[in-house]
Amino acid sequence: MLCITVRDKEIVDYESIYQLLKMKVDSLFVIDYDAITKRHLNFDLYDKLSKFFEITVMNYPQTESDLTDTIINGASNVVINNNLTYRTIKTFLAVTENIAMNYSYNDTCIYFSENGGLMFLADREIMLPYKIAYNYGGFDIKNSIKLTNFPDDVMNIKSQ
Repeated sequence: MLCITVRDKEIVDYESIYQLLKMKVDSLFVIDYDAITKRHLNFDLYDKLSKFFEITVMNYPQTESDLTDTIINGASNVVINNNLTYRTIKTFLAVTENIAMNYSYNDTCIYFSENGGLMFLADREIMLPYKIAYNYGGFDIKNSIKLTNFPDDVMNIKSQ
């Protein structure tokens, strides 16, 4: 699955949606730096992209409204951070099962898994039950979707 990044309300890696269409990809993994760093979610861009591609959006929503609006604006799946409260995780899972958590073997990932979370974003073997993993690492993970063009710096960004 091809990764694209969004900064300052624009796709960074490609000149246009048309350029992506010419690549004949049918799904995209959208990394929204604006959402992660500034809490500005690019709903208009999600909506435009979803007219042509199935999109998974990594925007680390913090509220139920962020999650719902991301889905309404075209995301098939949404990646959430693993620093959320148990209450937020439970609320998100009540809204949709189409969420993936940034994997780390910690209490919130365990809680996410125990409460029905079946997807993770990972760069290593997942030590919890799961259905699908978005794999940004350098080796194979069972039942994973390999992400190409995944930026090296994205996992070091501190979300607000």
